[in-house]
Amino acid sequence: MLCWPLFRMFFSRPVVWRRLREALQALRPAHEAMDTTRLNLILSTPVIPKENILLIEGTHDLFAERQPVEELWQKWQQPEIWRLPHDHISGLFVPGLTGRVLRWLSPRLDK
Repeated sequence: MLCWPLFRMFFSRPVVWRRLREALQALRPAHEAMDTTRLNLILSTPVIPKENILLIEGTHDLFAERQPVEELWQKWQQPEIWRLPHDHISGLFVPGLTGRVLRWLSPRLDK
């Protein structure tokens, strides 16, 4: 998935495991600083046409919240977005999804 306001993803939901929660808290200043750089895609404008941008969102994603994805989609002038019934990782293992993405890419790479 793309990298945008990192601290929103890491700190928006409570982490159950104490060690992980403490490790993430220790990284918070670094994440907040990184969020002010070009790694925050919401602060950047794509240099390619929006017709060549495909965002894929897992509607059951418990790691990346919907709001930052929606904000990115709006900021980038609403490129094509596929909202699929998967979580953060399971979409990688969906039979046929890779082929579907390649079919989407194919005409754009031929130009």
